[in-house]
Amino acid sequence: MAQQNVSSNKKIPGCITQKDSNYRVIRLKILAGNVDCEQMEKIMDIARRYGRGYISLTTRLNIEIPWVHADMLEAALGELVNAGFVVGSTGPTVRAIVSCKGTVCSHGLGDTQELCRRLDKVYFGTSTPSKFKIGIVGCPNNCGKAQLNDLGFMGQCIPELDADKCAECELCISVCKVRAIERTDEGIRIDRSKCVNCGTCVQQCATGALSVESQGFAVFLGGKFGRRYKIGQRIGDLYTMDEIVELTGKILDYYRANAMPGERFGDMIERLSLDEVAVGLGMAPKQE
Repeated sequence: MAQQNVSSNKKIPGCITQKDSNYRVIRLKILAGNVDCEQMEKIMDIARRYGRGYISLTTRLNIEIPWVHADMLEAALGELVNAGFVVGSTGPTVRAIVSCKGTVCSHGLGDTQELCRRLDKVYFGTSTPSKFKIGIVGCPNNCGKAQLNDLGFMGQCIPELDADKCAECELCISVCKVRAIERTDEGIRIDRSKCVNCGTCVQQCATGALSVESQGFAVFLGGKFGRRYKIGQRIGDLYTMDEIVELTGKILDYYRANAMPGERFGDMIERLSLDEVAVGLGMAPKQE
């Protein structure tokens, strides 16, 4: 295949210069971490012909093709784009959104991948003062580490106990991994200060004494990982999927309006205070 005469110094979004500056890594955004067999075959074909026959997986569930020579870059990109792939998820933008498998996981308390698709459709790649990462997890097991994203969402289920229906079998006590349920002189009791809203007790209760008081996504603001990490702070109540999509737009608009150039979202919150940001968003702060 004839090489393209492209300058090795030319920068193309989504293409990362390797240690050997003659080569590039092509980063592909993989929506909700799902790729079908036909797409994977195309990716591997490109990796064989333009790279060294292998791919890499990123921490944000994207796929990278390394060892693409700079002179071959535009040809490889052209084939990928024509095949329907999105190249990118770099720069001061909303990066590829990470979703756990909560949609199909037995622990999942929300359709994480559908939420990912809806957020991606509206917000992926939009400009922000600095890179902006969104993570979605389906339950408090937190496989995707929601609090280490600029904006994190976690599926939660708040249990409600009807003492009149309780047979005091203590099954709920045995399945609670955080020991938030206990037997007292008055009967079975949920310690709300310990409960992480995983919903396991509700799923296991055989008498219907435990039911869902409310269910949705908790919101965490201002997390990040790296050289200087921050843990995202819980804010507001539980939100439906529709509310999350709308709320994300409000949060991004507030970030764009109030951040200094190059300032990460969590650093902006630290400078302004969580209370001020919460008021600006019309939300009530809530610490866990």
